[in-house]
Parts: sequence; structure tokens; C-alpha cells
Amino acid sequence: MKNNILKFGFIAFFSVVLVGCNSEEVADQLSFDAIDATEASLTANIDDGSEVISDLTLQGFEDEENLGKSSNNRFLPDCATITVVLTDASKEVTIDFGTEGCEVRSGHIVKGKILMSYQLDVDAMSLVINYGLEDFFIDDMQFEGSKTITRLKSNTNGNPQYSMDLDLTVTFADGTQASRTGSKTREWIEGAFNGNWGDNVFLITGAWQTNLANGNTHSTTITTPIRREASCRFLVSGVVELVRTNYSGTLDYGDGSCDNKAVFTNSDGEQREIVL
Repeated sequence: MKNNILKFGFIAFFSVVLVGCNSEEVADQLSFDAIDATEASLTANIDDGSEVISDLTLQGFEDEENLGKSSNNRFLPDCATITVVLTDASKEVTIDFGTEGCEVRSGHIVKGKILMSYQLDVDAMSLVINYGLEDFFIDDMQFEGSKTITRLKSNTNGNPQYSMDLDLTVTFADGTQASRTGSKTREWIEGAFNGNWGDNVFLITGAWQTNLANGNTHSTTITTPIRREASCRFLVSGVVELVRTNYSGTLDYGDGSCDNKAVFTNSDGEQREIVL
């Protein structure tokens, strides 16, 4: 996924803070920024990994239930193996990406398994999908934990909707760990179930918190729904509130145009255009 929300917000934080500092303050801030840059990178990687997991799980469910109406356009790559166990009332689906590495549509290399279970009545208005991760890696990051996804067949707007609870622990290649908790909702507003993933459009809302090993906390709240179009590598609109240990502000992704620009506004009302 390309929605590394916090990464770009923190770049703006650094730029704004350095404006107007005297030389001694700049020297002190440079040392502090080195720590911030590392934290921003860790948080952005978790954001991206969380979106990859969401995509693989939701689209894997849709592939399995043939909701896309097209067996020739599976979202999951051919290197992923699907195993299904049926009971009288439920279905267990294992998506196995192997131990050698399997490249998914977003370009990431995925290893390990996603374990899903849900009731057989996929035509129900509301369906709970439980899933966990087993020896699961995205590139060189290991993700552990589980999510509960509530799939609403049709919300008040008449669109499919997925509400996701987050509870993940991430271990990076150097052994550094972080945790992510919160919730996120995806409303599928265009391209639903037509078998063409390229015209999909989602509106994303939610809030989550990332706790880093050094005790710092990063919080993200989507205040205006984020629009994600499969045809564009960038987020095209929406506003996000960013709060971390020492800084806060908002990031506005624009008017719907597919471009690499956003506007960051700090807590004092100062604005800066950010290149994504």
C-alpha cells in the first residue's frame, strides 16, 4: 500500500520546527530530528504493512467466495496456496504465502500464513471474519496478532463496508518492536464485485495508536474520509490529524486530483506543501 500517512506528516514536522531557530537551537534540534526520523520510518512501515494485511485478507475472502465474479482476475498471486476446511456451520480458510517469499500486487514480498474463519452464510447482511497471522512477514518485518473484521453487505449508502479492529505487534529486522491498536473502516464506493480491481475506490475512516519500544506514542485520526483509488498510487483526498509525543498537526491530501502533493498545517496554523 502507498498510504504511509505518518511518514509525510513527520517530514513536515521537522521542516516547520527548524524555521526560525538560532544556530544553537538548530544544533539541538538536528540531534532530536535523527531520533524522530527513525520513529517516523518505523511508524510509516507499520502503516503500510497494516494496509497490505487488510488488502490480502479482504480480497482473499472475496476471491474465495467468488464475489468478484471473475476467476481470471484473482487478487491473490498464483504463489499463494489456499486451503479450505468446511464444517456444518463455518468455513476456515488458510492463505499460505510459503517460506521463500511470494510477491503480492503491491510489490511487497510476503511469507507465512493468514488464517481466516467465518460462518458459511456469506449472503448475510453482517458477517464477522476472524483471522490471525502465523509466521507472517512482509519484506523483513514480522507481524503477529489478530483482527476481527465485520463485513456489512450494504451500509446506509448501499455500499459494502468493512470495519476492522487492529491488534498487531511488529518486529523489525534489527529486533525493534512496536504495537498497533485501533480501528479502521473501509467503504467500497466504486467498482464493487465487478471483477476489475483497477477501478476500485474506497473511503477510509478510523483512528489508531502506535506504541514504540522507547515509550513514545504516535496517534492518527482520520477527520475527513481518505479516498483511495486503485488507479492512483497516491491518496487523492481526505484529512488526517497527527499527534505524537512532541508535535501535532493535520495533513490534507487535496481535492481528488491524482498528484503527489498534500498540505500540512501545524498547531499554530502554519501551512506547508508536502511532496509525497
